[in-house]
Amino acid sequence: MSDFMKGVVGALALGFPAVQAAEFVFIDGAGAAPGLNDTTVVAPVGGNMATTLGAQRMAALEKAGEIWGRYLVSSVPIRVSVKFDPLPGDALASAGPVTLESNFTNAPQSGMLYSVAQANSLAGTDLRPGLNDITVTVNSNQAFYLGFNQDFESATNFIDTMLHELGHGLGFSSYVNESTGSYNSNTPDVFSSLIYDIGMGKRWTELTAAQRVTSATSGTNLAWDGAFSNGAANQLLGLAAGGSRMVVDAVLPDLTPLEDLLYTTVDFSPRVPAKGISGLLVVTDDGSGATSTLACQDIVNGAEVAGNIAFVRRGTCNFDDKVFRAQEAGAVAVVIANNVTDSLISPAGDGIVEGVLVDIAIPAIFISKADGDVLEAASPGVRLDFAQRLGARVGSTSGRLNLFAPNPVQVGSSVSHWTNSASPNLLMEPSINVNLDRRLDLTLTLLKDIGWEVVDIPIPHESYATWAERVFDVSETMTAEGDDADGDGATNIEEYFFGSLPDDAGSRRFPEVVLEGGVPRLELVVSSLPADMFFGIELSETLDGFDDAVANVDVRLESRESIDDETERMVFSLVEVPEKRFARVRIEKKDP
Repeated sequence: MSDFMKGVVGALALGFPAVQAAEFVFIDGAGAAPGLNDTTVVAPVGGNMATTLGAQRMAALEKAGEIWGRYLVSSVPIRVSVKFDPLPGDALASAGPVTLESNFTNAPQSGMLYSVAQANSLAGTDLRPGLNDITVTVNSNQAFYLGFNQDFESATNFIDTMLHELGHGLGFSSYVNESTGSYNSNTPDVFSSLIYDIGMGKRWTELTAAQRVTSATSGTNLAWDGAFSNGAANQLLGLAAGGSRMVVDAVLPDLTPLEDLLYTTVDFSPRVPAKGISGLLVVTDDGSGATSTLACQDIVNGAEVAGNIAFVRRGTCNFDDKVFRAQEAGAVAVVIANNVTDSLISPAGDGIVEGVLVDIAIPAIFISKADGDVLEAASPGVRLDFAQRLGARVGSTSGRLNLFAPNPVQVGSSVSHWTNSASPNLLMEPSINVNLDRRLDLTLTLLKDIGWEVVDIPIPHESYATWAERVFDVSETMTAEGDDADGDGATNIEEYFFGSLPDDAGSRRFPEVVLEGGVPRLELVVSSLPADMFFGIELSETLDGFDDAVANVDVRLESRESIDDETERMVFSLVEVPEKRFARVRIEKKDP
């Protein structure tokens, strides 16, 4: 695949000022066991074609360095010493900066310790030219999988382990002594300055040494106070059990709010879609006088009901008769209010209206008589909002991502890792887990919190699965990638990639060729959120076969602009404009 074919995420460098990506240089640290110089003959594995153990280790290290280097900005090479020694128990490796620096040129805060690699990057010069920047010790008793792919069938993945350890060396570590609460050299480090104790309501720099000792074992009270990581975590992490539910709020004409109305769903209509519904509440009139809100015959104020949320009362006819008549009048949803003061029920229906089998296609809910009385009395002008209310995220407390704080302290693990309860798994949890994000998940946002200059990645790291959960109701069908839920000719995976809605045919977006001054340009409006997709442009002169376009050889990115928080527009031009050229866009899912 050409350099151009990096996708919406991987092509971030296109169209932006060039930055100096970080270069990692790995050096044999000469440990007790043979390391990067081990001459044991091995077979190529998982794309790693080296044929000695030492060379395979070096190739895997360089792959880890390449991954980090894509996202960190540094004009100073980052020198990493790697040695292989026996480590106790099932430890995989350990790492840290060779030295810490403070009060250097361009230091974000004075009187604060930073890893030497970060200090070098910010200062723009090697502050310790005679020293390496990071030291890594790998457990020589462990068998590692050295392939470039993520294979966890037989052994621990070496690349993921090294991504984790490099994170520590770059600054993902506290240098507070958990036993005494004291600072390293009596100076706080930037990581510890953003540790927050939820129970005490303070950062560690505001606590006494004794309080920091208590805080280090405080479980879910220990949290991170960095805005970038917490903002990302509140979108990336999964919801805790029961953490997401549909709520119904109302605003009366005098702006009085009614929040979280109690309701039950009905078993004969679809659920409210995850994206919610908002609109005016319109009291139905079926022309029957005093009982006109029962909707037991055709609705006569259909012009007012159309496009809005219909209000009907329980009584006389079946519940599905009421909802069907509101649907026929053009309502987008129905609120059925009880007519007695007993508890809420779950309305049922037989699907037959006036002897004809009907299809109920709009959602309906059932509310209490008391709430119904308030809404009806305040109408017209009542606005209703059905919306997902998101609760706690797995691995966070009160909107802050938790750090690892077991009791008693686990030396080498406590505080300097994310909590091990996060879901999905995070790179900087205490243990290496399957299904890690080699795009560095919340490790990169934490480094941004502590002042590293980084190349941003989209947050949240949307996947097709999380997108489908967000835009489809749990009861809906036609939610697979290749389905076309709204019949507009765009599959769901295409709607996901291009940032349109799978249940709104009018929202479809496909690439367009536009003429500017007689010069053709390819314009794409795409979602900026997917982390599991990439795209490429292919060119042909005959339509008999297409070839990958090469950046700045065949095509050039002319402009790139954000439309909103979730979509962006990219415009590409041909480097040379022949008499005839066909172009198409190929989108693909990344390998899991």
